[in-house]
Amino acid sequence: MRKIRCLVVDDEKLAQEVLIHHISKFDNLQLEGTCNNVFELISLLNKNKEIDLIFLDIKMPEISGIDFVAMFNNPPAIIYTTAYDHYAVDAFNQSAVDYLLKPISLDRFSKSVQKASLALNRPQQIAPIYAADNIFYIKSDKRLIKINPEELIYIEGMRNYTCLYTETDKVVVHGTLIMIEENFKHLHYICRVHKSFFINLIKLIM
Repeated sequence: MRKIRCLVVDDEKLAQEVLIHHISKFDNLQLEGTCNNVFELISLLNKNKEIDLIFLDIKMPEISGIDFVAMFNNPPAIIYTTAYDHYAVDAFNQSAVDYLLKPISLDRFSKSVQKASLALNRPQQIAPIYAADNIFYIKSDKRLIKINPEELIYIEGMRNYTCLYTETDKVVVHGTLIMIEENFKHLHYICRVHKSFFINLIKLIM
């Protein structure tokens, strides 16, 4: 299995150390370097063209992570790491793999690594769903839609498409039900009842 070559970019030493520690726990990750700012990152990317993934802080001196990605043509896969939740929509509009809120637990980091592995190895099968503090942002019909999973009634899989139903809306996502399940499996109240259906147990008992 080819390792995912990654970089850590953060202006805080402690934040770097946390990510370095987490990365060391995964055999499929290979840390290629750390950077304190975007200028160091650009220099390193010019030297190493084989970087697959960047763990990128958002709020840094002079140039933010968001601004860096906006000006970079075809950047590596990005997982944002930040203490601020209000950049989530901007991040996912840039097709970030994930958005990690500090402090980053090993369990949450593990889920992010799984997403990155899927995105890098089978990008055509990935359902465009991104999580930030249990709120999901779903790309549907070229729009980014915010969904609270507690408001879902049921989810229906239809070959390469999946429909998510709430009391007021129907959201169609290009992606398989298996990929949807990967994003929702940590939510105990979203339960599979059929090979093509998930239901929200909270709505069932209301």
